[in-house]
Amino acid sequence: MRIVFAGTQSVGKTTLIEDLHAACPAYRIEEEPIRAVARMTGQPPPSIPTRAAERTLVDHGRSRLLAASPGDRVLFDRSPLDAHAHSILSMEIGGEIDPAFLAEIEPSVVEALGHADLLVFVPIERDIGNQPDGFRYLDASNRRRVHSILEDLLLPDRGITRAPVVRVRGDRATRVRQVRCAMAAHAPMPTDEDGDSPVAASNPA
Repeated sequence: MRIVFAGTQSVGKTTLIEDLHAACPAYRIEEEPIRAVARMTGQPPPSIPTRAAERTLVDHGRSRLLAASPGDRVLFDRSPLDAHAHSILSMEIGGEIDPAFLAEIEPSVVEALGHADLLVFVPIERDIGNQPDGFRYLDASNRRRVHSILEDLLLPDRGITRAPVVRVRGDRATRVRQVRCAMAAHAPMPTDEDGDSPVAASNPA
């Protein structure tokens, strides 16, 4: 399965991915786009997202999702969905991004998420605070706003993603169990040699 993780900063996405990888070692982890781009370019992300920076993140995340085949086992730490949410925030707080830019990037976001088999949304929880690390630039208010934007983008009538969405809560072990249950429930069903009848999905681990 190609599993995409989304959520505002400092909610435990990467921790969940690492815990899930420990439970399901057949999966590989796809690095968070903002970190991958910074590593490749040697440039830190801007404090307020720009059109150029967000387009680069969308293009990078899209290329990684499109490179994964349906049978691949990949855990994507963020995707173009998150870049889209941060672009909306940038517009709201007076950055250079405008509605025309959002309309320009949305088809790429939709295309990228069309290659996801499951989307895991990690919401803000009370006991997880903001953890600055050089990549997290949001204050508490904007962190909550990105959370709200993502919730809106994931509404079915927005048409951003066709993949099933699971919202996880609780401690680390509980979150892993919730994702693994969703993996079992939504795993693509392989077919027999003639490509007609479905065969029972295998264990996600």
